[in-house]
Amino acid sequence: MKGLMIFTDGSKIDGRVGCAFVVFYNKTELDYRKFRLNESSTVFMAEVIAIQQVVQYGRANDLGQVNIISDSRSALMALSAVEEARDIINNIKEDIKEYKGKITLTWIRAHIGNFGNERADQLAKEATLISDETIRFVPSRNQIRNEGNKIIKDMWQNRWNDSKNARWTKNLIDKVNVDRLYGDFYINQILTAHGVFREHQASFYEKTSLCSCGQETGSVLHVIKECEIWTSYRKKLA
Repeated sequence: MKGLMIFTDGSKIDGRVGCAFVVFYNKTELDYRKFRLNESSTVFMAEVIAIQQVVQYGRANDLGQVNIISDSRSALMALSAVEEARDIINNIKEDIKEYKGKITLTWIRAHIGNFGNERADQLAKEATLISDETIRFVPSRNQIRNEGNKIIKDMWQNRWNDSKNARWTKNLIDKVNVDRLYGDFYINQILTAHGVFREHQASFYEKTSLCSCGQETGSVLHVIKECEIWTSYRKKLA
C-alpha cells in the first residue's frame, strides 16, 4: 500500500466519547491526534469524526496520497452510500471529493492484533479522558427524539409510582411501557377492575356487590380465579 497509512478509531467509556488517528509509514509511527467529543455523541459519530479529522490533517499538511484504515464498517458504508441524509457524512464526502491528493478508505477487522488498529484503539480510549471537549456538535434528530422519549417515560413512571389510584392495576403492571398499551374492551376491564364486575358496579349504583354465584364479592380476582360459574372457561384457557 503506497503512501501513509492512517488508522482511525472511536471509543465511548462511562459516557465519555473520544476518537483518534495515528499516522504510520512503513510501520513507523510518525504522528497522532486525539479528540474528546461531547457526551451526547455516539461511537459511530466518533468513528466518522476521526475520519474527517484525517482528511483535514492531510489537506493541512499537503500529504498527497492517504490511506485511511478504520474498523468501523458502518462508518465506511455510510461514506460510500450514494444517498445519505446526515449532514456530517455529506460534509466528509465533500471534503474527500475536494481533496487534492488521493484518499482510500479501507476496512480492517477489529482486535486481530494489527499494530495500527491497536494503537488507534488505545489513543481513542485515552481521548475519552481529556478534560475538555475538543469537538462539539448538535445531537442528531434521532438522539433528540430518543432523549425526549426517555424523559417522557421517566415522568410517566414517576407519576405512576406516586399515584394513589389504580392499586389493583399496579399489582399487575408496575412498570409503564408504551408497547403494553391495550385497546381491548374486555382486557381493560380486568386490568382496571372497572366495568361489569359487581364490586365495581356496587360502588356507583345501588346494586349488590355479591357475585352471581352467591359465594363471594364479585371482584376481578374472584371472577377470574375462583367463581364456579366460570370454571369451564378457566379450564379452556389453562
